Amino acid sequence: MPERHVLSSGLIIRQDFAEAVRPVFFQTEQKEFLYATHGGTLFLVVFRGRVYGVTCAHVFGDFPHGRLFITQEKRAQKGSMPGHVTGLVYPSSPRDGAVGTDVTDLCLIQFSEDTSVDFFSSPYIIEERTVATSQPGHVLCVSGVLKDKTSIVPPDIDIGYCRLQFQDAGLSGFDPLLRCAEAQFDNPAVTSVTGISGSPVYDQTAHALCGMVMRGGMTGNRCTIYYLDVFHIVRFLEAVSRGAESAHYYIKPVAHR
Repeated sequence: MPERHVLSSGLIIRQDFAEAVRPVFFQTEQKEFLYATHGGTLFLVVFRGRVYGVTCAHVFGDFPHGRLFITQEKRAQKGSMPGHVTGLVYPSSPRDGAVGTDVTDLCLIQFSEDTSVDFFSSPYIIEERTVATSQPGHVLCVSGVLKDKTSIVPPDIDIGYCRLQFQDAGLSGFDPLLRCAEAQFDNPAVTSVTGISGSPVYDQTAHALCGMVMRGGMTGNRCTIYYLDVFHIVRFLEAVSRGAESAHYYIKPVAHR
């Protein structure tokens, strides 16, 4: 359900983070199979008046980055134009507490300057009041694309969108930038979470976006995910929005509160 947010401008908006989600699809040169994927999710955000895509670098696999296909709508309409991707940006040369962490798997997708914030339907607006660091015990929701529920059999394309509920379990213990969340799925149809890397994580307790899934897996019906705290995503967005020539900057790990 859409949440009510009051922006710093005083404007009241209602936005559903799940509507900003897209599958990671690539165009191919095969007429019979125009699209392909290794699985993976991305989500669209608006930061300081510009729209960006956010995902994990590893979801690209061996596909050429230039063939990334991002639809205007969550459920693509026939004939609609894809977003014009102009570049991908990654954090590089992490220092201090960021060395050896998953932060280098973070990827920002840049679009042409003439891509307005209205080009895509329902990107998530990132401002101080729409993001928050989660706390242990908070109820979380992950919206993503399950690979085993996604089918590309021309002319039909069925995207396995999902909304999964988790509970925050605190810092990961092995990566100071990741938080852990756990769930038990009683639905026998959910046997794998492959594909949700890059999915936004929403804190339903705090009513704010709190991060992005970096990795996860299932043992029986128990599922564990590790997600990058939104604090670090915002730090990187700030660096990119300033037009820095590199993404070499210090990332301070979030303290356990």
